[in-house]
Amino acid sequence: NNFENYAGTIEYNEKPVKLGVLCHLDVVPVTEKDWTFKPFGGEISDVRINGRGTIEDKGPAIAVLYAMKALKELGIDLTHNVRFIVGCDEENGSTDMEYYLKRESMPELVFTPDGDYPVINFEKGMLRLRIRKNAEFSHVKMMHGGTVPNAVPSDAYAVVTGISTFPEKENVTVTEKDGAFLVEYKGTAAHASTPADGLNAVTGLVDYLCGLELDDEERKTFENIKNSFVHGDFSGSGCGIKMSDKTGDLTQVLSIADLADNVLEFRIDVRYPECGNREDIIAKIAETVAPGGFELITDIASLPHSVDENSDFIKTLLSVYEKESGLKGYCKAIGGGTYVHDIEGGVAFGAEFPGEENNMHGNDESVSLDSLRLNAKIMANAIYEICR
Repeated sequence: NNFENYAGTIEYNEKPVKLGVLCHLDVVPVTEKDWTFKPFGGEISDVRINGRGTIEDKGPAIAVLYAMKALKELGIDLTHNVRFIVGCDEENGSTDMEYYLKRESMPELVFTPDGDYPVINFEKGMLRLRIRKNAEFSHVKMMHGGTVPNAVPSDAYAVVTGISTFPEKENVTVTEKDGAFLVEYKGTAAHASTPADGLNAVTGLVDYLCGLELDDEERKTFENIKNSFVHGDFSGSGCGIKMSDKTGDLTQVLSIADLADNVLEFRIDVRYPECGNREDIIAKIAETVAPGGFELITDIASLPHSVDENSDFIKTLLSVYEKESGLKGYCKAIGGGTYVHDIEGGVAFGAEFPGEENNMHGNDESVSLDSLRLNAKIMANAIYEICR
């Protein structure tokens, strides 16, 4: 079934549906010049397939299809049905699932290979916020950095006029054209849930701009951002929201910057642990940026997602994982929001194995063919054990 290209479904048989397997086909953007391989070429090198989406989530989706195909070819008559659900807007807020759920219900049990093995049963709460202000600056005429709200930005730039002195600094390049200066900061992309893996180009650029001969309003604005979102620190300490518990640390990322038509806007991604209160976190950020003249807008404010690790569903998944991988099964908590974050009782099951490095959301994303094959075996056995 095609749900107006928001989502699609494939079912194994015509019996009552017990299990849903959920994958998304949309991907985060790429900066092609930073890739070794063509990001959408699907090239195979050293028994790895290279390209955006190979590990999140197109590769796992192919593994699920092969799992269902293998069960069919073996002639296995399942007592219950499995529905494979594919969506097309996970990376920007899961409007695909909103559309789908208005027209169809979710199965009783749901897992998604949109995370890590063994089983993710706790996901931090997530906030996606915007701060903005009117900004008719004397020197900084344009600014942009980042492409998606849930990633550490790898590139940022500003167009500056009326300033002639630009100190040398690592990761910064300055070029002149027609009396204006293009200031570029080169960072490293990473998923917003693991910001320590990246180098934030937006905060790096703000840090650099604060060292220039700005006017008073520009300095007030950018120093407020510099102090609120400290370059190299993802703990939220600058906004007074640093916290931690057994489910992990709070993380905060300034993910997008945009100055155009005299409006300056930044986007913020926050992942908070079980001990956090979303209203308090939002209020503290708003209070911190107010002296810079910013107003705060809340786009997404998701509560933490938790599923009982002692459920029969999770026990079955862990048993299959141990049998097929030979590795110890256990439940874990993460900062990333997987595709089941807003689906009651849903868990993430795969597709990355412990110790794997596939550059998810980063440059040169890839996955080994052996990993995809093992994923297909695990998916097939999980479907069989749950629906037999």
